[in-house]
Amino acid sequence: MNKTIIMQAYPIGGHVMHLVFNTLFIILALAILIPVAILVDIFSGQKAKHPLNPDRKPVAGFNHFRYFTNGHELFEDMKQSISHARHHIHLSFFIFTADEIGNEWLQLLKKKAGEGVEVRLLVDSLTGLGLRKKRAELAKAGVKLAFSGKVTFPFTFYYLNRRNHRKIMVIDGEIGYFGGFNVSRDYIGRRPERGAWHDNHIKLLGESVHELQRQFLEDWKTATKSDLMNNETYFPTVEKGPSQLTLIATDGKQIEDYFVEKLSSAKVSIVIGSPYFVPSKKLMDVLMDRLSCGIKLTILLPKKKDHILVQPASFLYLKPLVQKGARLFHFYQGFYHSKIFVVDRKLCYIGTANFDQRSLFWNDELSGFTDDPVLIRHALQKLEKEIENLSMPVTLDQIENRSPLDKLKSLCCGWFSFFL
Repeated sequence: MNKTIIMQAYPIGGHVMHLVFNTLFIILALAILIPVAILVDIFSGQKAKHPLNPDRKPVAGFNHFRYFTNGHELFEDMKQSISHARHHIHLSFFIFTADEIGNEWLQLLKKKAGEGVEVRLLVDSLTGLGLRKKRAELAKAGVKLAFSGKVTFPFTFYYLNRRNHRKIMVIDGEIGYFGGFNVSRDYIGRRPERGAWHDNHIKLLGESVHELQRQFLEDWKTATKSDLMNNETYFPTVEKGPSQLTLIATDGKQIEDYFVEKLSSAKVSIVIGSPYFVPSKKLMDVLMDRLSCGIKLTILLPKKKDHILVQPASFLYLKPLVQKGARLFHFYQGFYHSKIFVVDRKLCYIGTANFDQRSLFWNDELSGFTDDPVLIRHALQKLEKEIENLSMPVTLDQIENRSPLDKLKSLCCGWFSFFL
């Protein structure tokens, strides 16, 4: 009896082993095939769809500027502009969260819509998921809500990477805002683990407001199929200001060439501030070349990270620059989110594009370049204060003496640089 039981156990054990082997094989096959399928989808979409994205020309205008680095001050100014709107309010944000800050904005927008003011709010379709449940409520109040960057089939994973990262606000076609701030409690420093939020934004009065308007209406048409571009009431006569600003909206291409052009012109110094630092090969080549020519390069990045892959990957690019003489600083008093660079203290970039490959090759961005001495002075004063008082230098020894695990993380994260 016992012998029979033992002999029967072998076929049963063999069957179990066969099942385990098949299961492991399927899991392994899926682990290989799924990433391959995703990459095929992404790069097929990029090959088929990316060339169809428009090539744009920079548009220059003369304006009055106000430069903001404090979220409280910016939001109060924006809400004042919204409160005084007479004809229309156009808002486009990458992130608009319906927390206590976002809800305050929504109440104001509903109030203005009730007064007969046209209100349009455009939010990225992935980051704006929380607003969907408010769609009926906003529509009932007269606020038109739409979502950009919708994910479709085929090329689903390609479209997941194509985000509208622009932040635009236009009031009555006369007042405009753009820059790095989104709408949520984070942007006024109400998330304790991040601390104070450091960012930048520009308020415009003048000719460039029309360019902001054109870009908003183009993005609105893409999202809703509603074409408002030829409505002259959105483009009233504006007064020319004293300060020139050149704006260019980009759609996952072109901005790399503009950054290369501006940075290549440096004769004395370059100061870069960015929340992320994953430059393309072209940008790295320019920065290395400028260092070889004796140009002083200073880079300011956040010490805290809000993305698990970006900071480790950044050290692959920072190490050769620091070896070449660049000065690197980590901002530690809160979270640093400004997107800015200043060349020779004479040319300033401010916009929505980070110094990373996601902004260069994937996102829809809005970038501004100016040689206005007053704005540049304000921007540099803020940068220098952040570097001197709120940051710590990062030396080559510190980069080289990171733990083996941290170096491995950098190497692995670097594989994904094209998506960071």
